[in-house]
Amino acid sequence: MKKGLKNSKERFPGILLDLGKVTTSESFLVFILLVSLLALQASVSGEVKIRGFLPHSLGKQLESERIILSIPSAEKFDSHLIILTAEPHQAGSPRNMELADYVKERFLEYGLEEVHFHDTPALLSYGRSLSVEIVEPLRKKLKLAEASYAEDKYSFLYENQKVISYHAYALSADVSGHVVYANGGSPEDFAKLEEMGVDLKGKIVIMRYSIEPYSYRGYKVYMAESKGAAGAIIYSDPQDDGYVRGETYPEGSWGPLSHIQWGSIIYDWFGFGLTPFTFHWEKKEDGTWKEGEKRDRQLPRIPSIPMSAEDASEILSRLSGPVVPEGWQGGLPFTYHIGPGPVKIRMRVENEEKIATMRNVIGMIKGSQEPEKLVIAGNHRDAWIYGAYDPSSGTAALLETARALGEAQKRGFRPRRSIILANWDAEEDLLGGSTSWAKDNRTRLLKDGVVYVNLDSSACGPQFEGGSTPALADFLREVTKSVPHPQKEGMSVFDVWASLSEGGKPEVRTIVGATDYTAFQAHIGMSCIDMTMRGPYGVYHSQYDNYFWMSRIADPGFRYNITMSKILSLILWRLANADILPFCYSQYALAVKNYLEEIENKARKKKKEIELSSAKRAAQNWYDEALAFERRLEEINSSGKSLSLSSQSSINELLLEVERAMTEEEGLKSRPFFKHLIYAPQPTYRPEVLPRIYEAIEAEEWDLISHYQSQLEKALKKAAELINKARMFLDEEIENVKPNH
Repeated sequence: MKKGLKNSKERFPGILLDLGKVTTSESFLVFILLVSLLALQASVSGEVKIRGFLPHSLGKQLESERIILSIPSAEKFDSHLIILTAEPHQAGSPRNMELADYVKERFLEYGLEEVHFHDTPALLSYGRSLSVEIVEPLRKKLKLAEASYAEDKYSFLYENQKVISYHAYALSADVSGHVVYANGGSPEDFAKLEEMGVDLKGKIVIMRYSIEPYSYRGYKVYMAESKGAAGAIIYSDPQDDGYVRGETYPEGSWGPLSHIQWGSIIYDWFGFGLTPFTFHWEKKEDGTWKEGEKRDRQLPRIPSIPMSAEDASEILSRLSGPVVPEGWQGGLPFTYHIGPGPVKIRMRVENEEKIATMRNVIGMIKGSQEPEKLVIAGNHRDAWIYGAYDPSSGTAALLETARALGEAQKRGFRPRRSIILANWDAEEDLLGGSTSWAKDNRTRLLKDGVVYVNLDSSACGPQFEGGSTPALADFLREVTKSVPHPQKEGMSVFDVWASLSEGGKPEVRTIVGATDYTAFQAHIGMSCIDMTMRGPYGVYHSQYDNYFWMSRIADPGFRYNITMSKILSLILWRLANADILPFCYSQYALAVKNYLEEIENKARKKKKEIELSSAKRAAQNWYDEALAFERRLEEINSSGKSLSLSSQSSINELLLEVERAMTEEEGLKSRPFFKHLIYAPQPTYRPEVLPRIYEAIEAEEWDLISHYQSQLEKALKKAAELINKARMFLDEEIENVKPNH
């Protein structure tokens, strides 16, 4: 791109631009103009290619992309975000329902079709009262509130005495006990305490939030409960998201000492039970709900609370017992000890659980040629408090994407396949809205779901992060080459992403669950993309994640958020219009080959040799077939030849079936909702690949591995067969088609 900009006067003498005098506000328009002209010239000369598009389709696609990239604006994003973050809007709240109306109205205004609500009853949880008091070796009541700051009008929330920080689904109880510090509450941390001879029965366990990227608060509480603890506290340590990391709010992005991370602690890895989302509650004849006698195993059986570092320091600074092991010391200014005691606390928790409505908002742009095929993008609307980054930036970006795609449609560009935009509810509580919609539409999605793209939170900084099914990694990288980076003039998002990556090739993460793509990937078997633009973010799930923080600290001018809306728009538009869906299955097969090696090494760590040679052979065959298909498609692309629409559709049907082949109906032994053979989230949200074999090794159920290898081998063979059939369509057409002129 730098070369293209440098030579712009020579290649387009009619355009006289002095880039050194272009203002910042004009730079994006200049970028798009030059990119468009360069792309037009290159497409005519055969230089430009877009993954998934045959040469004859490029001109129309590039023309429509120029429209789409020109639409999202900071002003419109700002107007959405102000409304979305004006008040707290938890799932089931009146304000969240008002925002559902707002999203629906915008979808209709921007030209989406079949706009409607999708409602599901669900058990939701709300904090009603909370107190924590140190009773030994002194008496001291803790604040349990976030500080207010004059410059931020949104930071006075706790002046309302009804505002209670809480963990959703924590048991209501009044408990007392001596305190034990358990570091990050990981399985390894609890194993270390056991090794040290620390008995947790009847104790209150205090743990840090942010020890590792995949550290779900619910599993921390579950571990404490399983060890006999009376209660649990999870606090935000400055080592992880506060002053140790950098400047804190209101001057910087990291969390002040008083910030508190709200959140759900549902044991969702057990699935949703016989009555999804309502659990042990029963519907009466008059339509009201009553609680059943036996609490479902997905719901905690001990009280737990979130806490600030400010309050936690009152407890931790008074603990005695052994000095913590290496790596357990946090960022507070004293030496950490394990306990138990001499600190004893009394913790009184009152949470209300009730059946309320999850309300998704669904809109569509109907496809012109294959309207039954669905490219889906989703973001959740519900927030613990204001949620400027998580999730309201994503909702505002989704609305700007709706406006961009709607404008393209108004100008005569209707996509080949249908695009669904979904604004989910109750993600924070139990991944409820997206999961309920996926379950209700499972038959339709199994047949016609193309790709699901997730935007949990749009942007809070300059660093693009993307994750996907391996088959879409190259596609995601390519899309980011078409969008300018707002911080680096003359560079694309890809360029900056690559500059921060080892070896210059951006890493596309393996995605394994923990947000709204989970049901689509692990239950349906759809290829998925998840992405954000990230920066320092120390105010997660607190009142400080608000409009002031986003507009003044994280993304002034909303440059990064608009960039994300453009990326999302291009992803959807290319997936909806591609002649041949842009799956690179050779990369997927290569990843599986590596996973098989990793899982064998995992068994060796338990002094056990497992032999997975048949699965390895199947993975190699899949790789060979996929590579042959991709090379044949490249031959056709390079030759300028076309393919009939019927062949394109037949090939695409086969390509979609490859990801479906990676699922197996019986599901995981411990978690049958998860049906994917390659990926599943661990309860901790750490990655888990080849989950059936992985969990058999963990449980030392060695006799099951042969069965699981057979399942995997069957799936990999089917994938290779599907790719082979797709290549045969190319072979059949190659002799019959003529070059396009």
